[in-house]
Amino acid sequence: MLLCLQNMHSVDCQGTSLRNSGSLRSVHAPFRKANLRPVKAVGGQGGRQVRRMAIVNGDVVADDKLDTKERTAAASSRGFAGLPREPEDMRQSTPAASKFMQEKFDFVKRDFQYCWRSTLNRDNFDSNMYFEDPISKFTNYTGYKANIVFLRNFLAPIYEIHDLKQNPDDEFEILARWSFSMQFWWLRYLPFIKVIWDPRLAFTGITVLGVNPENGKFNKHVDLWDSNEDNSFFSFEGFMFVQSQIWNFSKPANLPTPEFCILKKYKKYEIRRYKPFLVAEVTLNDSAQPKGSNIDPAESDKGTAFKQLAGFLGKKNERGQGLSMTTPVFSKSKQGVMQFYIGEGYKDVSEVPTPKNSSITIRQEPGGLYGVDIFSGNAKQPRVNERERQLRSWLQRDGTKPASDEWILAEYNVPWQLPGFKRNEILIPIDESTFELW
Repeated sequence: MLLCLQNMHSVDCQGTSLRNSGSLRSVHAPFRKANLRPVKAVGGQGGRQVRRMAIVNGDVVADDKLDTKERTAAASSRGFAGLPREPEDMRQSTPAASKFMQEKFDFVKRDFQYCWRSTLNRDNFDSNMYFEDPISKFTNYTGYKANIVFLRNFLAPIYEIHDLKQNPDDEFEILARWSFSMQFWWLRYLPFIKVIWDPRLAFTGITVLGVNPENGKFNKHVDLWDSNEDNSFFSFEGFMFVQSQIWNFSKPANLPTPEFCILKKYKKYEIRRYKPFLVAEVTLNDSAQPKGSNIDPAESDKGTAFKQLAGFLGKKNERGQGLSMTTPVFSKSKQGVMQFYIGEGYKDVSEVPTPKNSSITIRQEPGGLYGVDIFSGNAKQPRVNERERQLRSWLQRDGTKPASDEWILAEYNVPWQLPGFKRNEILIPIDESTFELW
């Protein structure tokens, strides 16, 4: 599976720590193991251009037909939001080894995020172009191109480059750190299947792009997934990771969600950066329990709070204005509050209609870095507590320190949804000084 696809730029992650522990030798171990070597090129023919596609309100639309608002909405519906990054805004955290390689960096900045939309031809790629990821492998340009075209047309991918850097161990290699998300857009034509099965796949990792110094053409593309310990072809570990996402029947409701980008996707959890977003919140002590009671939001009766917040999104505000329904419902462990996300169209607290119910507060969540555990079923308190403990231990094991004891429960579906189709998440804020992108 080629993870070099088009981009609808997600939340700005420029604040992410890019601390590097010197050489990237540990990154190179997996593809050294695979015995990957530069190969020479021969001449060739030009390739045809393939248009980027996006999903807008369930319809597949050519991306060049979308206006700014539609592109943002199409990306946001997938947990990524924003526009493709301009080449001059793309991060390059280390200088190129030479002027020749800087030209290759600039080439990558212009078109790699679109998966070579304008440049996928033999003028830029060796005939013996080598590609490898954990579950696929090609040793020529024809196979490489066919794989790209197939995925671009069969899926609805979103791809973002977080950073580019020179490989410190090879002057003719570029390293790209990316996130990738996709869905089977053609399920819109099979609504009886889509209602029960509509998987959303996500991957993160590093791409190694090799350049043949003899002709200046790209001759190697190797993808290393964060989810894998073994990134050589064929990786049963990688195959099972793909299958676990394809056959996951839990899914969020098809409603607006807070904007985030996935920085790292592991087998058991992921790390996200959220953009600041607005919420309407109710303190559970005020809405569902007697004053002064000791509330745990995951166990308390949240029905009253839910009705109050749903009423506010209806027309129970001073303007009598209905707001869009959104997902998920957040419950914070420490503050004892329930929150509804206030959707697009409101950029500041002052723009949001004032609730008629004085128990409801409008505020802005600062966003930031979170470790996230995704699980299905009913979010009963004993299970939620266990998932929170597991996530905290995974973060600490991997050297990422939680910022506090706080955690957040996110519930994406209506209560009467069948447990196997429910999507729930535990979010733990992360100390950004302990997070490394590379």
